[in-house]
Amino acid sequence: MFETFILLTLLVLACVSVFSDNLRRSIIFLGAFSLTIALAYLHYNAPDVALAEAAIGVGLSTVMYLVALKKVSVYDICYINEDVETFNDDQINEIMDTIVRPLELFIERTEEIEPQLAYTNRTLDLVMKEDDHDCLIHRKGDLVYIYGDTTDQVFQDIIANLNDVITDISDIRVVFRDEVSLDGTDA
Repeated sequence: MFETFILLTLLVLACVSVFSDNLRRSIIFLGAFSLTIALAYLHYNAPDVALAEAAIGVGLSTVMYLVALKKVSVYDICYINEDVETFNDDQINEIMDTIVRPLELFIERTEEIEPQLAYTNRTLDLVMKEDDHDCLIHRKGDLVYIYGDTTDQVFQDIIANLNDVITDISDIRVVFRDEVSLDGTDA
């Protein structure tokens, strides 16, 4: 019974750590996974291996991952399409090849920071009020609006190099969030 509990716990912790959308949470779950493995080793009468797993897997590795995560800069991009009920591969690929992927490659190569992409079908107003994203890509009909702040240097670099980053910018509009209010009037 204990073996079944340990194996199921390992399976759940592995799945949760892999499918988690938060890197810090994934690292914590990996630490819990290592602790559970150490318990399994202890149950199978291998206390030396259990001690090594606890010291290295739970202690050292978790601390090293958390320190490394603190040093990694992430640029958060959110793609908003209010016209879809649930996202499928077609809607994601439609914008991915033309806009999102070139933006990600530009950010990785020139800014040397890690782009993180989120998709949502919530309204633009709701996302702007509740979430804290560095850049918003909003599809409205045939036009694509890219929202960012004037104080964001990465966003300024994206806009300055937009012709080089995206091949066809005729349907793209740039909006500075701190210069325009949500109701369309100037701030």
